[in-house]
Amino acid sequence: MKKQNKPKTAVIKELASQFEAELNKSMPVTVRKDGSLLYKNYVIKQNNNNNWALYYNGSNESIDEFYLRTCALMGAKAYQNTDLTRYFEIKRLDNKYWASYSDNQVYRKNIKTAKDSERFMILLNKLEDSETQSAYFKETISRMFKWSFV
Repeated sequence: MKKQNKPKTAVIKELASQFEAELNKSMPVTVRKDGSLLYKNYVIKQNNNNNWALYYNGSNESIDEFYLRTCALMGAKAYQNTDLTRYFEIKRLDNKYWASYSDNQVYRKNIKTAKDSERFMILLNKLEDSETQSAYFKETISRMFKWSFV
């Protein structure tokens, strides 16, 4: 008996639909055409400040604002579950990461214009410290996101 070979595009589409079904089971998140996310009764979309705002579906008043979309999504889940301790922890991590990342960008810019070696060394130390902190917070947020949705 000959084995029937499906065309590669049909196999790929079949696999993609299976992966999409698995993803929808583990992550009940819908991505809209405008780039916003829908998690249960909450909408996460960018506001005028280019931050991610959390809205109750159908409401025009935001619940809160996050710098990172992943934190906004985790915040929506914690808010849905009324786990305020976790919600405030997510908010704190979001603020700490953004502060470290912003400092990193400022030091990176200022180190290029440093004229004397003492100022250069101070900026270099601050740059390395802000890189370490932002990497730590990024890893913590990533780990929390994996544990929240996997």
